[in-house]
Amino acid sequence: MWKRGSFAGSTVVGTTAAGLAALSLLLAGCSGSDSASGAPDGGTSAEVEGGTEELFVGECGSMTDEQLATTTGVPGLTSTSKNAVRCRWDDAATGAYAMFTWYRGSPIDRERSVAAQIGREIGVIDIDGHPGFTARGNDASCEAGVESGDGFLHWSVNYAFATPPTESCAVVEDLARNTVGNAK
Repeated sequence: MWKRGSFAGSTVVGTTAAGLAALSLLLAGCSGSDSASGAPDGGTSAEVEGGTEELFVGECGSMTDEQLATTTGVPGLTSTSKNAVRCRWDDAATGAYAMFTWYRGSPIDRERSVAAQIGREIGVIDIDGHPGFTARGNDASCEAGVESGDGFLHWSVNYAFATPPTESCAVVEDLARNTVGNAK
């Protein structure tokens, strides 16, 4: 027979059950979208049920340093970090930066709502059938998110003391468009 013990006002059994439930939610949320996502091995994309096409994106959003410099209009941007899901380029002379992040298995609406809550001006975009948003912080900074399967691709720029070649949200939209185009 089970004996229930008290622990900080709740039962040990209840605490254990709550802990197991939290652990199972954590593990479900951390499960990757690798071969289980339905993306074919070596393929470029797969259709996700109820979502957009899952893009195969190379390192740094499949963007070369030269493409980034041309698109942003900041030739001094230098790679400061690169890995499979996040890359950042900085220009020490102007303080400008660009950053790419690939959020796999994360809902784009959460990012959009956070941007809106902190006072960013939200715009709606669609890039080759991938819905998304832009979030303008000010004239010098903007971010863009574009759906990719059950996650999203995210670009952000901040020109700091540099001058954008066009409006900053047009720049991140072009970066997202290049990433989607390079992924196909």
